[in-house]
Formats: sequence, C-alpha cells, structure tokens
Amino acid sequence: MKLFKNKFFLICLCVAVVLSVTATAFSLMGYRALVRDAVGTLTYPFRWVGNKIADAGEGFVAYFGSVKALRKQNEALKEENESLRRQNEEAVLLEQENERLRAYLNMRAKHPQMNLAEATVVGREANNYTTVFLLNRGSIHGIAVNLPVITEDGIVGVVCEVGLTWCKVETVLETNSAVGAEVPARGAAGIVSGDYALKGTGLCKLSYVTPADADLQVGDAVFSSGTGSIYPADLWIGTVEQVAYDAPSRSVEAYIRPAVDYENLTHVMVITGYN
Repeated sequence: MKLFKNKFFLICLCVAVVLSVTATAFSLMGYRALVRDAVGTLTYPFRWVGNKIADAGEGFVAYFGSVKALRKQNEALKEENESLRRQNEEAVLLEQENERLRAYLNMRAKHPQMNLAEATVVGREANNYTTVFLLNRGSIHGIAVNLPVITEDGIVGVVCEVGLTWCKVETVLETNSAVGAEVPARGAAGIVSGDYALKGTGLCKLSYVTPADADLQVGDAVFSSGTGSIYPADLWIGTVEQVAYDAPSRSVEAYIRPAVDYENLTHVMVITGYN
C-alpha cells in the first residue's frame, strides 16, 4: 500500500510503537506514575493544539452565529423604522386634514350665512409672484366666475375661469382686481387692488382713500367693506405695511401685505352663495 511506503508515516509508526512498548515495559516494572507523567508531558503539545483548534472552532461558530443574529436584528430595526416612518407620515396627513376641517368649521360658525365649497390648490401660474391658482373644483361643484375665494385667514381672490372639474382664481395682487375696503381703526375706506409697480413684492395697494386726510398707520388691519357685488363685508384683506401721499388725488394711500400666505396656500373655500 502507498501509505506504508511513506517515510514520514513509517517514522511516526515506529516512534509510536517504541513509545508504546517502552510505556508498557515501564508499567510492568512498577513505574506507572512515571509513565503517566511522561505520556502527559509528551502529549501536552498535542492536547494544547487540539484545545486551541476546538476553541477556534467554537469561536468561529459563535462569530457567525452572532453575525446572523445581528443581521436579523438589523432587518427587524429596518422594518420598525419603516413602520414608524409610515405612522409619522400618516400622523402629519391626519393633522393637516384636521386643521383643514377646523378652518372650515370655524368659517361656517363665523359666517353661517355663507355657503362654502372646499377646494384644493392643484396648480399655480409661475411668474414673479404667484397671483393665479388652479383649484380642483369646477362647474359640476357649483363653481362660477366671480365667486369670492377665501381662507380662515382672509380673502384670497376671485374665480376668473371655470371648467367642468377645475377653476382658476385671481388673487387681490392682480392689477384688475378691486375690493371695497375699510380701515376700522381710522374710520377710513378705499379700494384695494393690485399694482403693476408692486409685482413681485407680494403687496397690493389701498387707494381712493376717504377721508383724504385719513391718519393711516403701519400695522392697521384692512377689511372688506361689502361694497360692490363680489366680496361680503368684514373679511380680512391684510395689514398696512407702508403709508404714502398720492399727489394726483391729493390723498393718502397705503401698501397692504395680504393676510393670506399665497406661497404656502394649499386649501381654500369658495363662497358659492348665501342663506
């Protein structure tokens, strides 16, 4: 056999036979303790190597076992994180919906004479400052041209174009807008409209103020007066940001910051009629 032709194997076999015979002889001669110590000494390196190999094997198994456990924990944490993210998004949407409903109910309670239709802003016409919005309500929802559009904060504008399921709204920043206005704190009245020179500033102008010497002040609140056929009275238009003197009309005028934040507008209400 090839095994018995291997020199290393033959040497190891001879050494093992000699050790075995020697150990047996010494045992028979009464030197068992000596033999036991000698065998223990001779086999210690082999036992030490064996123990290290066994420890390494156990460590190898433990390492890969811990890696597997960590992977499972990581997957579980990912699933938990995704679940929490979805819950957070749902909570945000629910809070937004609650805010919208609160605003609608507040307006219904504050103006019970108004018939209101909720609408969502689904588009904007891009220019220096957004002054035209697209809503997801149209003629099938009772929307018509010249209906006023508001929020809980105040006046947005007026419906200028209507489709079957959509409509466009021009804000008070448009140059062709006109809202009868009053400043209760000063006993003054006038017309709020857009101004070409103010395009891009987000401001509109209060002009044709009566009395001509009205003592308008920065910070004065401006409301709709109800004059005209579009906007009802007592809706907030905005706040006086700057006061100036109009030489041609020899009267005071003011620049108004609208109460509604047009840049972040998402939901509005259209006044479709009155009780």
